[in-house]
This record gives sequence, C-alpha cells and structure tokens, in this order.
Amino acid sequence: MNNYKLLRPLHTLLQTGSLTESAKRLNVTQSAMSRTLSQIRTAFNDPILIREGKQFIVSAKGKELLEQLPTLLETIDGLYDDEAFHPESCSREFVVAYTAFLSESIVPLLCKEILSHAPDASLNGQLWQEQPIQTLADSKAELVATTLDYFPENIYGKKLMDDEYVVIMSDSHPLSTAPISLEGYFSARHILVHGLREMKQYVGEQFERHNKPRSILARTPSFTSAIDLACQTDAMVTAPLHIAGEFAQKRSIAIRSLPFTLPEHSYYLLWHAKNQKDPAHRWFRDEVFLVLQHHLKAQHQVGLAKLKRALT
Repeated sequence: MNNYKLLRPLHTLLQTGSLTESAKRLNVTQSAMSRTLSQIRTAFNDPILIREGKQFIVSAKGKELLEQLPTLLETIDGLYDDEAFHPESCSREFVVAYTAFLSESIVPLLCKEILSHAPDASLNGQLWQEQPIQTLADSKAELVATTLDYFPENIYGKKLMDDEYVVIMSDSHPLSTAPISLEGYFSARHILVHGLREMKQYVGEQFERHNKPRSILARTPSFTSAIDLACQTDAMVTAPLHIAGEFAQKRSIAIRSLPFTLPEHSYYLLWHAKNQKDPAHRWFRDEVFLVLQHHLKAQHQVGLAKLKRALT
C-alpha cells in the first residue's frame, strides 16, 4: 500500500536538497529525516537524492516529482479545508419538507428569501406525511419542519417555537358566540387533517374518556382545505393556534379555546447528520430557520390576540 504521508517530507527534501534543512522545516531530528528518506527511496524504487560530496543531487525521478508535488499537495490539502459557500453563485435545488402542522404558505415565503440571496437556486417543497423521522437518512429532503417528541440518533435540529391547540369554526357557527362547552364540542361535527398523529391521539383520548362518539364530516390533506370547508359548514377544526392566526387574516373564522386541556407541542427544524457539515446546507438551514421562526411566531401572536378578544 502506498504511504501518502511520505509526500510532504519528499517535497521538502526535493526543495531543500538537504537532510538538515528538511529536518528543521518539518521539526524532526536529522536521524528521523534520514530514515524517512530511506522509506521514500524504497517506496519510489529510486534514490531520489544522490549524495555527492557534502551535497545531494536530485535524481531524474526526483525532478519529475518536484514538478508534480505542489499541485498534488495543494489538492490533498484542499480536501481538509472548509469549503467556502457563495449563495450568489449557487444553482442547487434545496429540498424542504413539512407536516400539515405548517401551512403551505411557507413555501413562497422560503422561496422569496432563498432567491433573494441565491437567484440561481431553487426550492422543492414537499409534504412530510406520517413517515418516521429516522427515514430522513434515506430521504431527498434536506430539512423537515415538524413536531418531535425526542431526537433519534443522527438527527440534528433547532426548536422553532411552542404552540397550543384551539378550535376554528366559521364566525357564523352556532357555537361561535360563546366559550365552547364539553357537550358542544363532543356533539359537533369535526374536520380532521391527515398526518397529525399527536393531535388525533390527544383529541381521541378525550372522546374515549367521556365515552362520546366522534362525528367526522371529512378528512382533508391540509388545514387550508379543512378551514375552507369549516367556513361553508357547521363543522369545526381543532388546529394549532398559529394556523388559526394565519387564517384569521384570510377567512371569516372564529377562534375558541378547547373545553379541555391538551399538552403544548413544539415545532422543530430537523436535518440528518449527513448534512451537518455541508456549507451549503448550513446556509440553507440558517435561512429557513429564521424565516420559519419569524412567520410562526407572528401568526401565533395574531391568533392569540383574536382569541383573547373572544374571551372578553
């Protein structure tokens, strides 16, 4: 097997033509440098440096190597350098996935921000369904915005914010004029959104605890379609408060507190360890995190303000 560790001392020997000077440059003893020269001669099957009196003469093979080594060593050193990333020259497609907990509106928001710095880049937004976060290792998705109970091995992430659940309904709904009672909630028709396992479990437990059947009008793939349907019917949607805040600015809806307590949930931006050191990915995830966190917190504040007004 070739010993690539010999290339650096070989280059120094060829440059200086001296064991003493090479030993000084490499901070080793002259005897160690002499042993290294012996290893180099064996490795290349060539004398490399030929003693003539008090000096060394570089062999023909050595002269050939002296021409090749600077470029070769620079290339090898480059393998260890942190790669510089310049977004203005990036033409990469970045892939971000998100669960139904987040509105589709995040895609144009992210795209606008990314393109403002990297005009030749592109964004691929995907819906992250009910697959385990561990599948991120084999997924094309570089980032996933979702809820998380614990961090599996090799998954990195940053917390975006905490959120709570509320009830969304049309502002003409019969139950929109007062706080919702347990009986009112259990007897109402509901619209469910796919891919929200935690919320389904929490709400389902409430129906089971009170021995009540759940009347489901429809199951939809997103909160956009769920809230559109709620605005046209007397059904209601249980949703995160930040979602309620976003749609309060677009639809005629009422936001009410749940008649029971559910645990808060946290949103995270997640990525696999395989991308942790990638400079382009580091830039991408930092940009996405800032945009998402600002958006989520702003919509949460809108929803909270509307909810507080309903309680007064």
